Amino acid sequence: MSEILLEVKDLTTSFQTSEGKLTAVQNVDITIRKGKVLGVVGESGCGKSVTSLSIMRLLPKNQGFIDSGKVLFEGEDLVALDELEMQKVRGNDIAMIFQEPMTALNPVFTIGNQIGESLTIHKGLKGEENRKVCVELLKKVKIPRAEQVIDEYPHQLSGGMRQRVMIAMALSCEPKLLIADEPTTALDVTIQAQVLDLMRNLSKESNMSVMFITHDLGVIAEMADDVSVMYAGRIVEEADAVTLFDEMQHPYTRGLFSSRVMNVKKGETLQCIPGMVPPLNNLPRGCAFAPRCKQCMPICEEKMPELLEVAPNHKVRCWLYDERRENQ
Repeated sequence: MSEILLEVKDLTTSFQTSEGKLTAVQNVDITIRKGKVLGVVGESGCGKSVTSLSIMRLLPKNQGFIDSGKVLFEGEDLVALDELEMQKVRGNDIAMIFQEPMTALNPVFTIGNQIGESLTIHKGLKGEENRKVCVELLKKVKIPRAEQVIDEYPHQLSGGMRQRVMIAMALSCEPKLLIADEPTTALDVTIQAQVLDLMRNLSKESNMSVMFITHDLGVIAEMADDVSVMYAGRIVEEADAVTLFDEMQHPYTRGLFSSRVMNVKKGETLQCIPGMVPPLNNLPRGCAFAPRCKQCMPICEEKMPELLEVAPNHKVRCWLYDERRENQ
C-alpha cells in the first residue's frame, strides 16, 4: 500500500443562504495515496466540487464554512492554517484545474503572464528565466508553437488548448497533489481523450497524486487507482478501481454505470436513474438515495446507513449490506 499524501477526516461543510444554513458535505472521509489517482464520481450537486474547494480552502468568504473535520496534508491540518500559510500551499504543494478554462483564465492577460505569475510568487523567477520556464511548460503539455502562444490571449485558443494551459499553470510549481475538477467536461470526445492521456502520463512521470472529479465512470475507469462515489454530500461507496468495477455494490454506483451510452445497443432504450439529486434544503429523512432506489426497503426511508467495510478495502453505505437492519 502506497504512503498517504492527503487524508480528509470527517469533513462537514455548509453554506449560509437566504434559506438558512445548508450542509453540502457531511462526514466525508477521503484518502489520496502518493503517486496515485483518486477518482471522485457522482452527479452534479453531490458535493464533489465543494469537497475539493474545502481542501483548497477556497470556499466563498462569509458564505461557505468548514464546520468540522480535518484535512491532513503530509500530516499537517490545512483547516488549522491561517490564510497566509494556506497561500504558500495553494499552487505550490497543491494545485487545481477548474472545469471551464475560459472563466478560470483572465481574458486581459497573456498566457505567459498567467503561467508566470505563480512562478514569480512561489519560485521567485522573473524576466527571461520566467519566460523560458513558461515555454517549457507549454511544450510539456503538448502545445504547438509554444513560443508564440505564450504571447497570445485566452480567446485566441481553442477549448482544448486553454485546458492544456490550465494544466501547465497547475504544474508550474511541481505540486505534490493536483485536483482536477471535471477538466474535460466542456471538450469534445477526441480532445477529451488527449487531455486525459496527457494528465495520466504527467502523473506517472512526476509521481504526482491526482484527485480527479467527474460524473463519468468511463473516465474513472481510464484514470483512477482508487474511487470514491459521492451522493448528496456523502461517500456511498469506495474501493480501488479494479474492485469497484468488478464488484459494484451500491445501487447508485450500479445505476451510474448502467446509464452510460456505451452500455446500450442500437435500438435499445438508454437506462437512467429516475429522479434527481435532492436539494440540500429538502433531504430525505433516511438514505438520501432511497426515493430513487429500486431496492429501497422501509428502513432506508427512516435511517441513514453507515459506511461499512463489506470486503477488504471496499466500503458501502447501504442497508442491503448491513446485517443490523433486521434488528432496527
